[in-house]
Amino acid sequence: MKLFRPRLMRSLALRLIASALLWLALVLGIAGLGLGAIFERQTEAAQIKRLGDDLSSLAAALEPDNTGHIQLIRRLADPRYEKPYSGHYWQVMQGSDALLRSRSLWDQALAPPLPETKAETLRRHAISGPEGQRLIAVERSILLPGSDTPLRLIAALDYSEIATARQDFDRLLWLSLALLGGGLLLVVPVQILIALRPLRRLRQALAKLRDSGGHSLAGPWPSEVAPLAEELNTVLARHAAMLERSRRQAADMAHALKTPLAALLNAANGRDDTFARETARQAETMRRLVERHLARARAAGAAQLRGATISAEMVAAELIKTLSLLHQDRALDWRLEGGGRFAGDRADLVEMLGNLLDNAGAWAQHQVRIRLTERNGRLYINIDDDGPGMPAARRSEAVGRFARLDEATGGSGLGLAITADIAALYGGNLDLETSDLGGLGVRLQLPALTEQGGRMAAAAL
Repeated sequence: MKLFRPRLMRSLALRLIASALLWLALVLGIAGLGLGAIFERQTEAAQIKRLGDDLSSLAAALEPDNTGHIQLIRRLADPRYEKPYSGHYWQVMQGSDALLRSRSLWDQALAPPLPETKAETLRRHAISGPEGQRLIAVERSILLPGSDTPLRLIAALDYSEIATARQDFDRLLWLSLALLGGGLLLVVPVQILIALRPLRRLRQALAKLRDSGGHSLAGPWPSEVAPLAEELNTVLARHAAMLERSRRQAADMAHALKTPLAALLNAANGRDDTFARETARQAETMRRLVERHLARARAAGAAQLRGATISAEMVAAELIKTLSLLHQDRALDWRLEGGGRFAGDRADLVEMLGNLLDNAGAWAQHQVRIRLTERNGRLYINIDDDGPGMPAARRSEAVGRFARLDEATGGSGLGLAITADIAALYGGNLDLETSDLGGLGVRLQLPALTEQGGRMAAAAL
């Protein structure tokens, strides 16, 4: 129960289905009990009416003889009044004395309660009959022609007949309700899922919007979902505006810093003293920081608003072709294995792979090996070289958020840090280890499937 409850609370469809089934069981249960009670009441009313008709037939069959004694001139049509203890009885009384009775009573007599009421009034009693039977009895009083003494006519029926009819009806009723409930059990989930379809369409529209880079949810929506779609459009538009403003401000600031930094570098390079060398070193560090944050600003928007998946194998092959020309004097052996897709912007993948491959080519002695693998919605990029590698103490510093870029050399500093930053924006990560070739082993993980990648990037941001 504890395991089921959190799942039930998380799923709107399950909650609706559970509440619908609960109300269905409650309504069908109340309907079954109510219909059974109505059937019993109507059956009892019908039997009382029939007993009243039998009393009318009995009254028409009574006649005094020459001596004044009451006699039955003809039998009632229902043969059950002739069968002993059949559950159908009649009796003619005068006061508390039984004058005549049906053969079904055999040697027994009915004992209705007193007092009598006026003639022609039909009244109902619950009395005991032969062999402890529970009887429903109706009674009326009549006056025969030429007589001043009223007669009490009683007709009775065993209540077990009504109870048996109720049981038979209940069996048929509950079977029918069970079939109805079973049919509704199949219909209710389908109906709820159909009713929730606009929410699934809204989720799909959001996923499509994220992949296409748009800023609004188009299309007609039901009146219950339309306000949510409008609010989402407002949030998306505001988010896009804020993102664009932030990227523009970062770019403006970076470009504004480039000119004075270039002037400082030129001025420092024209002198050969300690102050000039320190100024040049710090200006170069600032320039590289500007480049790093510009790369982050470019990747931030693409990590959230990206289109179709990119072939990582194709991008890697193009970069290897270019880097082979740059390092053709060293005759490096570039090996590309496997393949996969990157769920993001092509320029960002080029930036990351370019930094990593350039770093590997700069430090490798003879061989660079690139292995691409895609599984479980992730793209795994392993780059190994046979160069001198990197000390373990420097690895976390090289990819850290606050890397000492002024102490980084060649392609092992800023390129790794920028790659780590861009990967983090996509919900990925960059790790460094010792390669089985003896040099540096780079392990880059990125999203491969658009939907899963979108969730990872959103969580990272």
